[in-house]
Amino acid sequence: MKQKITTIGTILVGILLAAGPQFLFRPCPTTEKFMKCFWSCKALIVVGILIALVGALQLLAKEKESRKLLSIVGIAACVFAILIPTVIIGGCVKPEMTCKLLTFPITHTLSVIGIVLQGISLLDSRK
Repeated sequence: MKQKITTIGTILVGILLAAGPQFLFRPCPTTEKFMKCFWSCKALIVVGILIALVGALQLLAKEKESRKLLSIVGIAACVFAILIPTVIIGGCVKPEMTCKLLTFPITHTLSVIGIVLQGISLLDSRK
């Protein structure tokens, strides 16, 4: 039962990371020139889909070793979801921009939740 809760939570985190910055907690509005936060959110779509896919595969996995490896991939993907807007691509320079106040704090929180869920799944698969 714990395994199903963590995997369904992972799928929800992945869906929110992929769709959230596009529809729910949008970054800075685009003008003639696309800012770095726009590209960070586009990269989060791919990472969010990967996280949701990892969760779906964990639901289908029968062996503990498969779930363990998928948990490691899920943790790595959630770490990348934090690194993309902070280190790899970045966001706007000004701290009062929407991406710094709303979008990235929410995506970081979702990523940490994903790391915790995958950590629980990893520890559960070791038993």
